[in-house]
Amino acid sequence: MLNRRTEPFSFIFCVVGNINLKIKNMNIELKNGEVISELKKLEDSSIDVVITSPPYWKGFGYEAYFNSYAQYLRWSKEWMKEIKRVLKPNGTFYLNVINDSEITVRAFELMQIATEQLMYKLHDTIIWYRYNQQPANTTRQLTNQCEYIFMLRHTSNEVELNKIDAYELNKHIFKTKNVGNVWEIPFNSGSKSQTDFGRKETKSKFGHSGFPSEIPETCIVLSSKENDTILDCFVGTGQSALASLKLNRNFIGIDLDINSIELTKKRVEEKRKEKDLTQKTLFGDGM
Repeated sequence: MLNRRTEPFSFIFCVVGNINLKIKNMNIELKNGEVISELKKLEDSSIDVVITSPPYWKGFGYEAYFNSYAQYLRWSKEWMKEIKRVLKPNGTFYLNVINDSEITVRAFELMQIATEQLMYKLHDTIIWYRYNQQPANTTRQLTNQCEYIFMLRHTSNEVELNKIDAYELNKHIFKTKNVGNVWEIPFNSGSKSQTDFGRKETKSKFGHSGFPSEIPETCIVLSSKENDTILDCFVGTGQSALASLKLNRNFIGIDLDINSIELTKKRVEEKRKEKDLTQKTLFGDGM
């Protein structure tokens, strides 16, 4: 059964030049900055689970920093190298990537960098089946109804997935009690649209790829325990932060866009009120 802890939390909110800190039993830390620089500040072997969906390499505001797809791949290698450094020896890195050869990124090229150049072990490949994806408006291509979630680790030794708890939490994504690697989650499922984020892709609700809450929740339950530390280095609209709060995990979120940090802060505050915690505020009096 899933445990529900009722003790107070502690929350850290970090923005360049402004840090508010309240310490009790749990930390939620948000960092506004460039991903590689911020990852370098984290200690070796300090993270239990990483869940993230990196930005597409062109088409949106964040992606304007890249001159070419080759540059994007070199950059991806650098931040994934830092992820491997901060990941605990028995930790798990869940990498969610779409495979779109026309406009965004090829998932298996990032997987190849992780496994062949950085020597991650590919422990499993999860298929996110987005059965309600908008049809492709062309006779040349099939509708792309899936994304990949690569389960990467240092080694496949001593892995113990909490499949019973994962099924109990989100049984609707599995066809049977046999928890498999095909997760049936409609595109943009879950909470209301986030219209105040200020970037085209996040008006869809969840960031770069319509990240539904079931993904971070299920990954967290499968591969961590209460009080473990979760990292999302492209925090977007804060789905992984909300999942961590719901499941009583510590959380570190990084994003280059201050709008992302502000929106995540707002959403976590709203979720805290739902949980009826004892603190009046998570983040102090303001940014």
